Amino acid sequence: MRHPLCCIREFQPVNPRNSDANQAAIADHGNGSIREDLGHALRRAGDTEKERKTNVHKLAIELGQKQCNMAELEWYKEVCEKKHYAAYYDSFKNQNDKKDIEANERRLKLAGFWDEIIEMWEKHELPSDFQSQNKWINAGNAYRRLVEPLDIAYFYRTADANKNYYSDGRHRRHKVLQRWLEDKEKTRSSRVQRPRTKPASLTEDTCFWAYVEEAWKDLENLKEGQHQRLQSLEQFEQYVTNMKNALRISSDVFLEGSSFMLWSESWEEYKRDHSP
Repeated sequence: MRHPLCCIREFQPVNPRNSDANQAAIADHGNGSIREDLGHALRRAGDTEKERKTNVHKLAIELGQKQCNMAELEWYKEVCEKKHYAAYYDSFKNQNDKKDIEANERRLKLAGFWDEIIEMWEKHELPSDFQSQNKWINAGNAYRRLVEPLDIAYFYRTADANKNYYSDGRHRRHKVLQRWLEDKEKTRSSRVQRPRTKPASLTEDTCFWAYVEEAWKDLENLKEGQHQRLQSLEQFEQYVTNMKNALRISSDVFLEGSSFMLWSESWEEYKRDHSP
C-alpha cells in the first residue's frame, strides 16, 4: 500500500496559464451560445413582425369587403327614415319586414369580423401600435356608431325586462373599440375641435338607445311610486338637451313615433300632471 505522502509528492500543480486558457475557452463558448441565441431570437422577432404585417394586410382586404355590409346598413337606415318614417333602431327592434332580417344578417357578419380583429390583437398577432392607427380607429368607430344601436335593439327585443344593456349586454368588442378611440383622442387633445354646424348623421354616443330604454323603465317605475327614479329621468333629459344643442344626435331620433319621441311625450305628460 502506497503511503499518502506519495500522492502528495506525485501531485502536479496546475499551470496558471493553462487555467486561464481553459477559462477563456469556456467564456468564448458561452459568448458564442449567447450570440447564437440572440441571433435566433432576432430572427424569430423578425418572422413574428412579418407575420403581423401579413395579418394586417389580410384584414385590410377583408375590411374593404366588409364595407359592402356597412353600405347596405347605411342604405337600410335611409330606407327606414325616408320610406317608412321610422328610426332604424325601432324598425330593427320590431323585425316586421324582410329588410330587418337582412339587416340582422349583416350585423352578425360585421360582428364576426371585429371579434376576429380583437381576438388577434389580444393574442399579439397584430403590430403593437395597431390599436392606435387612424385607419383602424376610424373604421372601428364608424362600425360602432352604425351597428351598436342594432345590437341594443336586439338585446331589448330578446332580453329579460330587468336586464340593462350597458351593464348586462354590451359586447366586449364595443368596449374595446371605444377604449381605442378614447386613448387616441387623448393624444389629439391639443387640437382645437371645430363645433358642428349640422346634426350628426349617426348619434355619437353609441349607447344612446340603451339610455332611452332605461328611461322608459324609470318612467314606468316613477308612475308606480318609485320617486327615486325622478333624478335619473331629469339627468337623462339634461343629457339629451346637451347632446341636441351640440348637434351630436342624428335626426332619426326625433322622427314621430320613435322610441325616444314616445318617451318624451309621456315624460312631458307626467311633468304636466305632477306640476305644482
